[in-house]
Amino acid sequence: MARHKPTAEGGYQRGEETRARIVESALRLFGEHGFEGASTRDIATHAGVNAPALQYYFDNKEGVYRACVEFILERVWEQLAAPIVQAETVLSEADCDDQRLIDTYLALLSGFIGFIHDSPSGRDWRLFMAREQAGFGPPGTLELMDQRLHRRLGAVTTGLIGRLTGLPADDERTLIRTFAINSQGLVFRVLRRQVLGVLGWQDIDRTRMEKVRQVLLGQTALTLRALVQERDSGGSNTEQCCR
Repeated sequence: MARHKPTAEGGYQRGEETRARIVESALRLFGEHGFEGASTRDIATHAGVNAPALQYYFDNKEGVYRACVEFILERVWEQLAAPIVQAETVLSEADCDDQRLIDTYLALLSGFIGFIHDSPSGRDWRLFMAREQAGFGPPGTLELMDQRLHRRLGAVTTGLIGRLTGLPADDERTLIRTFAINSQGLVFRVLRRQVLGVLGWQDIDRTRMEKVRQVLLGQTALTLRALVQERDSGGSNTEQCCR
């Protein structure tokens, strides 16, 4: 856990600024070199502090890395907390109509898409999370992501898809559909170079992000309505043929 050394005047604020600077530097160096390749000395130098200062705030390299994960989780929750709470409320209503379920899902997806635009920290986040999701972080950080985000998010998205398809939330078909729909925005991060090349873009600014958002939300709305029609018609011919 981070610690703060107060001083007679303005110590807490300066401590927060120092801590934030260390996390910003750590995100970049962990993203570029990985957990093993980035040293605490390098992170401290990049942040403009001495090594003992880094150890004071974070104890060790694992503590710095965990602080990076927690920082990203905080930013994610700023974007997704409201739509997740709304989704939980909607799912608690047994008689909620399909259009409200669809609108709720689209609000969640819209929050996800908000993270694909390029920003000064965007590259660092992208590289850091690519390594983290691949399992290259220290022990316990994947579990932290799971506990603080993935379980709750997964519960509402599979719950919504299950209601729209008439299948249980833990049915394999529900899980596959949910993963497929949720991952649409990821292509703009994972395959960013290819996407930019095809579109002839140099980057994804907020204007381009909004264009992507509108296309993906429209496409997803069509998909969700089609799933409702399939449910109401008693099933898909394609699905029956594949069984």
